[in-house]
Parts: sequence; C-alpha cells; structure tokens
Amino acid sequence: MIKVMNPEQIHETIPVDKLLFEVMKKKEAGLRLSQICVAYVNEKYELSYTFADDDTYQYSLLRVVIEVFEQVPSICKIYPYAVFYENEMAELFDVNIEMIDFDFHGKFYRIDKEAPMLPPGALEKKAQAEENEKKRIEEEKKALEEAARKAEEEAKAAEEAKAKAIAEAKAKAAAAKAAAANNNEGGQK
Repeated sequence: MIKVMNPEQIHETIPVDKLLFEVMKKKEAGLRLSQICVAYVNEKYELSYTFADDDTYQYSLLRVVIEVFEQVPSICKIYPYAVFYENEMAELFDVNIEMIDFDFHGKFYRIDKEAPMLPPGALEKKAQAEENEKKRIEEEKKALEEAARKAEEEAKAAEEAKAKAIAEAKAKAAAAKAAAANNNEGGQK
C-alpha cells in the first residue's frame, strides 16, 4: 500500500530585518531553498521564499512585504544558488537587493524593457516613492539637527545660568561675611 504524505504547509510573514536570521534557521534545519518569487501587490513587493524538507515533503514559506523603495538583503551567502532568483527579481521587478554575490546588473535576461513584469506606471510610482522617502529622511535629518542645536543652546544657557547663580551665591556669601566682620568689629569697640 502506498503511503500518501501531505503535510501541512507553513506560511509565515516576517519583517525584512528578520529575513537573514529566519533563512539561516531554515538552512540549519536542513531545508532546501525551493524557490523565491516576487509579486507587486498594492504598490508594494511581496517576496516569497519557499523551503522544502525533502524527507517529510513539508514546505515552509517565508513572506516579506516591503515598500518599493526598501532594500532586501541577499541570501546568497546562505544559499549560493539564490543568486539566480535575486537577479531575476532585480531585473524583472526592479527589487532593490543588497549585495548579490554575482550581480548581473540588468543583464540576466536579454530584454529591452526595464522591469517588464511591473504593471504600467509602476516604475514611475516607485521613483516617486523613492523620492518621497529621500525627502522624508532629509526632513527627519534636519529636524534631528535642529533638535540637537536647540538642546546644545539649552545646555549652554543652563551652564551660563548655573555659573551666574554660583557667582551670585559667592557674592552674597562674601557680602554676608563682610557684614558679619563689620558687626564683630562694631561689637568689639
């Protein structure tokens, strides 16, 4: 009799900053990278990393949903053959993959159109989103610089107020000492 194995598939959505850690866990568990794919959904990228356990036939999927301007770390150091999937994602969907071991720089396929798998207007929206993100980062940087400048001014003003209070306290102490000395001299006569 044939034994049918149909294990439940595991699906997990993770943040992009956990990708390398989770992929490393899959590698350490002895899972094979089965495929990586990307989809452009609601003006975001959904990256799906599928791993197979060849003994139990169980599949495990890691999904990462990112903004179009975000970068994704390459997993080539963990699974070297991921280089082909990652170059494909970069070329066909214009996904920003960081540090691909062997980056074909848009020459993986012989195609004339940039990011041909994206719907019309998506590249323009991506360019606008990237520009907006750059502006947001610049504004945040300026706000932080302004806050640091204000904090520095406040620290300087506090230091000046402290120095002034110390000088006033010393002057009062000196005046009180002088008054006490005068009272002692007046009382001795």
